[in-house]
Amino acid sequence: MPNLPSAFKNPQGEARFMAAYEAGLRLWTIPYEDVDIPSRFGSTHLVACGPKDAPPLVLLHSALANLTAWAYNIADLSADYRVYALDIMGQPNKSIPDQPISSREDFVEWLTMILNALKIERAHMAGVSYGGWLTLNYAVCAPERLNKIVLLSPAGGFMSIVPQFYLRGMLMMLPPRRLWVNMFVRWTMYRENLQESNTRRMFDCLVEQMYMGLRYFRMQTGVSPTIYQDDELRGVTSSALLLIGQQEVIYDPVAALERARRLMPIIQAELIARASHDMVFSRAKTVNQRILDFLKK
Repeated sequence: MPNLPSAFKNPQGEARFMAAYEAGLRLWTIPYEDVDIPSRFGSTHLVACGPKDAPPLVLLHSALANLTAWAYNIADLSADYRVYALDIMGQPNKSIPDQPISSREDFVEWLTMILNALKIERAHMAGVSYGGWLTLNYAVCAPERLNKIVLLSPAGGFMSIVPQFYLRGMLMMLPPRRLWVNMFVRWTMYRENLQESNTRRMFDCLVEQMYMGLRYFRMQTGVSPTIYQDDELRGVTSSALLLIGQQEVIYDPVAALERARRLMPIIQAELIARASHDMVFSRAKTVNQRILDFLKK
């Protein structure tokens, strides 16, 4: 693939974003390998870690974030799995877009290209927030490429996202202000968790990355999370784990679990106490153990 133009507005902004990205990677405690995979959508960046002969596990991060957000999960998950943490195409990260991803089907094609390039026939897949929605989308559209799926605070899929989410999102984008980004991320969290040093460290890192991304990255239109139809959810054949913070604010967590349990054939669904949309990093030990118990069962 020929050299692609930078997805950032100027070199200075790209350098500032990459400094924030590297700060996130410094929270990782295990070795990893950088991999870049070309496709018609651009060059996808990912990191791989864990035993090379272990079962594959693909990780998909949330919107306006990147793979560094798995810092508090990666050590536990990669002990017995070959983990591939992707930088989702079209989001502010190290992946370089070419043709825009503009539909659910495009995301399926993109993920299939990645699995093919990695020579993975079937994989476990786990996603948080927007990445959870993409994981469910892949389970709906390409079940033959998946083993088990893990949905962590998925954005959309089961329930409509509350209007306040979009209003707060608009505030931090027009134009980007660090204060509004800070307030948005803080709103998505269970406040008491911010008193813990590790959670606060990740919070600061996410705010800086999101602010730099919003300010300097050329955002694509993207694909907004939708609610999947009853028949689509009934057709998911992969065994699924659904974890949502008990204090989730972007939708009703109890109603989301009830709909998932009612429609999906093979699902284990649970609320995680003392967590909102920050669950994956603020309650990392609990989340990691639930994921490993599910994958190994």
